[in-house]
Amino acid sequence: MQRNQKDNPQTAYYSVEKNQEIVLKLFRSYYRAHQTSGKLLDDFPEFFLAKPEIFNNPELVERASDKLILNDCVGRALARKGYVGISKLRNPKLNYYWLELTVFPYMLGDDVTQNNQGEFFFLVSKFVEFTKQNPNVYGDLTAEVKSDKDIALMLEEINKRSSKLPELMEHYPLEMLIKFNPKWPVSEVNKLMQALKVSDQSWCELFYEYVMYVMGKKQ
Repeated sequence: MQRNQKDNPQTAYYSVEKNQEIVLKLFRSYYRAHQTSGKLLDDFPEFFLAKPEIFNNPELVERASDKLILNDCVGRALARKGYVGISKLRNPKLNYYWLELTVFPYMLGDDVTQNNQGEFFFLVSKFVEFTKQNPNVYGDLTAEVKSDKDIALMLEEINKRSSKLPELMEHYPLEMLIKFNPKWPVSEVNKLMQALKVSDQSWCELFYEYVMYVMGKKQ
């Protein structure tokens, strides 16, 4: 049974229009006081978005390396009129947290990391669906699913890895999380293919080769 939102301490973090004060409190605690455990970190969600403008405070971050990461993320978020994604990760053995920052909405061409792979695989699933509905463009990536178990398993894995999106969309509209061209021009497909090719997941390389095979037959 879901808790009432009023009783959930995480609710305050999700509104990008209202979370400035609590986000700054979190950042001061983590980046300046170097707190990596405690109630503040326990209470905030594993992921939420914040407006990049709220981080324009030179005293918010102390270490030069942290400033470099934050400034780069803020600059890229501002350039795409987007948001800074804040992810909370935990070391269960040592019982401490750390934060990682990512630019949102995710766009093809961004590095695929643990913090945006759900968005990436969501786009892969969208491309697969596009080829099914428009086989005359690139070929149909689902055409051999029933006859080839490996293809079926890869498509199943893609859908599995994109499954966190519905959870995030309870808090954010899709356009805040992902930006893409649903007509799938060649430039977008090339970016998707490159991300598959350089992935550290061996099955992604196999899927890349399968996509190349299907597109090659179409040509």
